[in-house]
Amino acid sequence: MLHRFVLFSGIAAVVNLLAGQLFYGVLGLSGGWRYGFSVAVAFLCGMGVSFVLNRRFTYPPSGRAARREIVDFFLVSLGGLALTTTLAQLFYFRGGAVLRALAALLPVSPTAETLAHVLAVGLTAVYSFLAHKYISFRPVWAWPGGATAGKRGDR
Repeated sequence: MLHRFVLFSGIAAVVNLLAGQLFYGVLGLSGGWRYGFSVAVAFLCGMGVSFVLNRRFTYPPSGRAARREIVDFFLVSLGGLALTTTLAQLFYFRGGAVLRALAALLPVSPTAETLAHVLAVGLTAVYSFLAHKYISFRPVWAWPGGATAGKRGDR
């Protein structure tokens, strides 16, 4: 299960990072609040890809209605969004000099914005796997309400 999560969330992370690069790299939305906005919108793009791929290929059918999973996934992802955005801004605005020095050592030499975003997405992945496993895609019997929590007939 973990290897599928890493694969499909990796695809979602690539979507996230490419969208971020579009916003803060191409469109120049990198100053002040605009950087946080760029990272947040990029995260939402990746979140949609992550839900579809992980629901279909990573987690076993939960027995819960898809709409309930979507709500839980969205709420868990809001936590991931807050964590990713906070970490990215913290790394970028408080560790910019360190990030630029680190970027200079890498063969591809990413910008400080990109490196901060990559680090934040990587750290948020641990939270995401556990939260989606135990909240978003939890089996119908796992929480109070058991079998009355909804049937999943759409898989």
